[in-house]
Parts: sequence; C-alpha cells; structure tokens
Amino acid sequence: MKINEKKQSGLFRLKSDFLNKLSVRRIAVYFLGFFLIALGVSISTKSSLGVSPVNSIPYTVCLLTGLEQGMCTTVFFLFLIAVQFLISPKDFSVLSFFQMACSFIFGWFVTLANLCMTGIPAPESYPLKMLYIIISLFFIAAGVFLYINADLLPLPAEGVMVVFSKRTGVAFHVCKVGFDCSVVVIAALISLIVRGELLGVREGTVIAAVFVGILIKPISKFFLKRLRVFLRIA
Repeated sequence: MKINEKKQSGLFRLKSDFLNKLSVRRIAVYFLGFFLIALGVSISTKSSLGVSPVNSIPYTVCLLTGLEQGMCTTVFFLFLIAVQFLISPKDFSVLSFFQMACSFIFGWFVTLANLCMTGIPAPESYPLKMLYIIISLFFIAAGVFLYINADLLPLPAEGVMVVFSKRTGVAFHVCKVGFDCSVVVIAALISLIVRGELLGVREGTVIAAVFVGILIKPISKFFLKRLRVFLRIA
C-alpha cells in the first residue's frame, strides 16, 4: 500500500513539474527546435551523403520502400517508445505517452521541411554536397540546443538513452555513443541485405555523429543566457 502511494506521489510530482514548466514560450522554443532539426535532416538528405545517426534507419527504409520520410521517422520513433517500455516498464509514466504525440509532430515537421526544400536543387559536385552537410549540422545543432533547453519532453531516441542509463547505471554519454553506433550499423545491415549496397549511411552520417555535439557547445556559450532570459528561467 505504501509502495503504491509512493509511486502515485512520485507520478503526481512528475506531472506537476511538467505542467509548471508549460508556457507559450517554452512550447514555441521546443517546436522551433523540432523544425530546425527536421530542416537539418532534410538538407543532409538533399546532399545524398547520408543523414545523422538517429535518422539513418528511417531514411534507409524510406529509400528502400519509397515510403514518405516523415512517416518512416514517426514509425521508428513509436518503435523506440515501445523499446523504452520493454527496458523499464516501471519508469514508463503517463508523460511517456506524450512522446507519441511528439513523434507524430516531428514526423510532420520532417515532411514539411522536405516540402520547403523542394525548390532547392540537389548539389551535383562533391564540394557542394559537403557544403550541404555542413549547413545541415548547424541546423541540427541549433535545433537540439533549443529543444533540449526548453526542457519539456525528450524525443524517443533520447528517451531510450535516458531509460537505459537509469536502468543499467551506464553513463548517458556512453549510452549515446552506443545507441548512435547501433542504429548506424542496423541501417547499414538493412541496406546491404535488401539492396546489396549502402543507402543513407555515408560520410555525412559519421560527420554528423562527431560534429553536432561539438557545435552545440559554442551555440550554448553564446545563446544559453539569452534563451534562459527569453524563457524566464532564473
């Protein structure tokens, strides 16, 4: 009885903390982050040099099946939510279901970003393709910076890392490296088994894995205080 009361009390505090954070500004920054990440993914897709690790599986499936990229991303994120539940059912709260809504919204943003990129020609030369990759890194890094600091809900990929880290005691950054490597390997295997060649996983994927995190540091240095003022965080 006491254990149930403790769980209910903890869940109530979790809901209360989440609701207390909600504001128009936080929500706006949160979803702006989503859109910038989606735009970065779309630009890297246009380069044909690969996408970021987290998006490598849905992008590979998109190339192999012809299905819309935003839909593939949504389905993949829903799968990751199910993985969270399998790893730690006890930590799966009501708020975890909100990640489902976020998955659909992010998938829609990917579709929207692809529509925005329709009129932009695909690069033909390798240097121009690499320029697209570099531009995409800045968009993704800026998007991650905004959505993380809005401090509402993690996207399912980060959610899996957090749950696995709590469950196993492995440091979060180690979980991230392991997760990124795993999804890239799985995407490569799917591509090789189905088509016999690498699709969606190329040098751009490796560059994104290394440099997005590096770019977030200077962005945080210059904009974190301004963002906190905007969000009215003490």
